[in-house]
Formats: sequence, structure tokens, C-alpha cells
Amino acid sequence: MATWIKCTNTKKMPVYINLDNAVTVMRDDTGERINERGTVIEFMGGQQVYIVVTEQPEEIIKPKSGA
Repeated sequence: MATWIKCTNTKKMPVYINLDNAVTVMRDDTGERINERGTVIEFMGGQQVYIVVTEQPEEIIKPKSGA
């Protein structure tokens, strides 16, 4: 079963991400790698396939309880 989470993109719009396809989740507060500051979620397909969200990596990857 796919692991979908709801995040917020840098334009304050909700986005739904399937974490099963994510390769890395990392914070870029310096803006060195990307123009926007936030958490970068990279997907299979190379470094050009990514989305930037406002949530911290810990919020994204923490296991949900109560299921």
C-alpha cells in the first residue's frame, strides 16, 4: 500500500506525496542547492525530479501511530 502524505509547497498550496517513490528527504535552509528554502524530496529519476515543501524532514518521515 502506498504511503501518501500531505505537505505544503513553497506557494502555500497542499501537495500529496507518495513516500514510497522518494529517494531522499533533506533540508536545504541555505538555498545552496535550490532557489527556494525548505525540505527537498527527491524521487526516482534523478536529481531533477524533486519537490520543495515547508515541513521539516522529521515531520515527513516520522511514523504515524494509531493504525
